[in-house]
This record gives sequence, structure tokens and C-alpha cells, in this order.
Amino acid sequence: MRFHMIAKLLIFILFFGLSNQTYSQAALIGNWRRVNPKLKYQDTINKKIKWGDFEIRRDSTFHIEGDSPTQNSNISGWHAGDEYNGTWKLRGNNLLTLWLEPKKNKMFLSYMIIKLTKEKLVLRSQFHTEDKRHDITYLRL
Repeated sequence: MRFHMIAKLLIFILFFGLSNQTYSQAALIGNWRRVNPKLKYQDTINKKIKWGDFEIRRDSTFHIEGDSPTQNSNISGWHAGDEYNGTWKLRGNNLLTLWLEPKKNKMFLSYMIIKLTKEKLVLRSQFHTEDKRHDITYLRL
């Protein structure tokens, strides 16, 4: 009887531990390239910065590369492809908050870390916690 209780407790601990993964800040730090699901081959060999690249720095700052030609355009109207800079914070070991500069505007992006390995980062917006269609996948450069 006692053996069964201990076995059940161990199974519960293992299941709970595996379902609530935690991630370290050190594993996040680096340069990441956003995966284009329409491409069969993802280019992580070319280290030249491309639109959508995400750099997470040790000093708790980040940079998301924008589309500079669009950003510097003289043509009036709506443009997509802004660059983002700011600070980042890992909360609860799987919630990543990106504070956009200037911080006084209190604008932020909040993501759940779905997967983090040496080569892959998968983020899901906190606005779509149950919808994996909105996952953003990055590969380490």
C-alpha cells in the first residue's frame, strides 16, 4: 500500500515538473532569426541582419530588426516594418516581457515561452495563450 502511494506521488511530481518547464535567462541570450513557414530551407548561416531578426542581450536590452528602407521612406502613408528596441524581463521562468522604448509610454509585448532549446525559440503572445497558430518561431544564428 505504501509503495503505491509513493509511486503515485513520484508520477505526479514527474508529470508536474515536465508540464511546467522553466527556462533560464542565459539560454535566451543571443541572436535569433524568425522562421518563415513558407520557406523549406531557413537561412541561419548568413549572419547579416535581416528583417525580423531578434537580438536578446545580456544587459537586459533587445533589438528587433525592422525594414530600414520602409522605415526611412519619404513616401507618406502607413508603413509596416518598424524596428523595436527596449528592455526585456523573464518572469516566472516562462513569461517574456519586452518593454518598448521609450519606457515612459509603458508599451510592452508579453509572450509565453513555449519552447527553448539551444537552437530553437518558440514564443506565443499572451493574448493568444491557447492558439498555437500565432506562435512565433526563431532559430539561433
